[in-house]
Amino acid sequence: MNSSVTIIYRFLRLLVEKLRLPVYCLVDCDPYGIDILTTFRFGSMQMAYDAKSLRLPQIRWLGAFPSDSEKYQLPQQCLLPLTAEDKQRVGGMLRRCYMEREVPYWRSELQLLLDRGVKFEIEALSAHSLSFLSDYYLPSKIRNGGYI
Repeated sequence: MNSSVTIIYRFLRLLVEKLRLPVYCLVDCDPYGIDILTTFRFGSMQMAYDAKSLRLPQIRWLGAFPSDSEKYQLPQQCLLPLTAEDKQRVGGMLRRCYMEREVPYWRSELQLLLDRGVKFEIEALSAHSLSFLSDYYLPSKIRNGGYI
């Protein structure tokens, strides 16, 4: 983990602890995006020596969720098949002890990703309209508590 990532962690912690602002994470609906999210929430194994200051347990997953592909009726051409490497990464995340204990809903979304065998990028939500993400998706998720 480089120094710029450490600066981001510390900045986000400042927002949470001093200003009491909520922190939401919007990532691609793929194993890499979800792995970034888990690193922010639980810390990095590579940085375990500084785990307390390099994790944000308050961070909430705003999207994109595997269940969003059906909920928002994403076109088939927006869905990409999971690769063998993707499946292996998801399997590794599912085996992490904190997934069941601390964020079971994240685990169920990960299992859904694996079961469906498809992923998508945030941009896929723009299939409905260019402003769908900013005008509808994000405001409705925040307003209706559609984050986890």
